[in-house]
Amino acid sequence: MAGVRRGGEMPCLEYLAQDGRDDTQQLGEQLRALTGSLDIGGRRAVMALPHTAYQLLQIEAPDVDPAELRAAVRWRIKDLIDYHVEDAVVDVIDVPQPEGRSGGHSMYALAARRNDVRAYADAAEGAGLDVEAVDVAEMALRNIAELAPEQGGGLAVAALAARGGLIVISRGETLYLARHLEYGAEGLTSEPEVYGDSLALEMQRSLDYYESQLSAAPASRVLLAPFGSDRSAVLDMLQEQLPVPCAGLSVDQVMDIAEGVEHPADYATLLALGAALRQEQRSL
Repeated sequence: MAGVRRGGEMPCLEYLAQDGRDDTQQLGEQLRALTGSLDIGGRRAVMALPHTAYQLLQIEAPDVDPAELRAAVRWRIKDLIDYHVEDAVVDVIDVPQPEGRSGGHSMYALAARRNDVRAYADAAEGAGLDVEAVDVAEMALRNIAELAPEQGGGLAVAALAARGGLIVISRGETLYLARHLEYGAEGLTSEPEVYGDSLALEMQRSLDYYESQLSAAPASRVLLAPFGSDRSAVLDMLQEQLPVPCAGLSVDQVMDIAEGVEHPADYATLLALGAALRQEQRSL
């Protein structure tokens, strides 16, 4: 759980806390404990869904009027999800078409079971929070990357949970690419050479696709988010194998952090921060 205050030159992280239990069945209890300890009942909140609670599907953008887009996307993904489309909450993330290219372009469709989204929102509201939106990990990482300087041709960010991860490439407020990883920090810690090479390969594929299919310019930098362990060996491997500068993402370089507040140091706290940074109106 993270809280952000805006108004200065940079956003300020006011508080950051986590319960430590990895049990979604006890989510309501965990949130009540956190809101009570932080005394933040009644505040507006954005929920970031775990990646297991939704699907991000890359599809061809339907050629319809904007008012008809969500209905067209709902019809297009009905055979791509394993539950009835009428039971789904559906939203879209548009990917701009590169300049000078004609024809269709891709976009992302977000789909989640309506009951799951409601359960997460109910848990937060039951803890005294005013839920104004439910978001996803890809956009939370985009929110953090948007604060980074030297955007240039775009930024690639890799964030690793214990047993999974995520690569996103964005430029400014626009998300261009998102790719899930089947391995995470545990693999990099136990077998750094094997999984470091795999991460470099996935990042290279992502950079190649971004440059060739989505953008007229290559990405400017690769940033590796904190994942609870020393990042130096992984960063060295990435820098050896990738054609762009690689560095560790440090939250204190892109925003202020209130005195006494811990820095986001793992996947969960990073996503909480990214959700707290959300400003746009799109929501699941």
